[in-house]
Amino acid sequence: MALPKFDKEWNGFRGHVALKWDKLSEDDLVKVEGNFAELVTLISSRYKEQKSVVEAKLHDLYASYLETKDRITQGISDAREDIGTRTQNLTDNIRDRASGFQHNAREKINRIREENIDPAVEKSEEYIKVHPFSAVLGAFGVGMLIGSVIGLLTSRGDD
Repeated sequence: MALPKFDKEWNGFRGHVALKWDKLSEDDLVKVEGNFAELVTLISSRYKEQKSVVEAKLHDLYASYLETKDRITQGISDAREDIGTRTQNLTDNIRDRASGFQHNAREKINRIREENIDPAVEKSEEYIKVHPFSAVLGAFGVGMLIGSVIGLLTSRGDD
């Protein structure tokens, strides 16, 4: 009596057959090509057992193989699901922590701006309003100084 999907499962099941009946060569198993009747005949003749006994052993071994295959498939599926869940949790954790760091950084930048930059800008604006001529002359002087430095650096590069 043949087994369901035996020919389709042969490549995976062949290793189990080779372990149980070690007198069969790899060439013998390749020649069988998933034909249940041929396998029973081969094992029966090589091991001098009745075909009915060989069939019963093959049925048991095949059932064990399918059960193991199903457990492995389920284990892989469970592992994939677990990895997916863990990955999502890790991603969420990283996103939450990054959001916290970003929030803290914004608060620090705002505090620095409020404590240091804004008062300096206000003082500069007040000075310019009170001393507009000095401010324009100072800016002109700084511009001339920067222009002179750039001119010197450029002329040295040409030599």
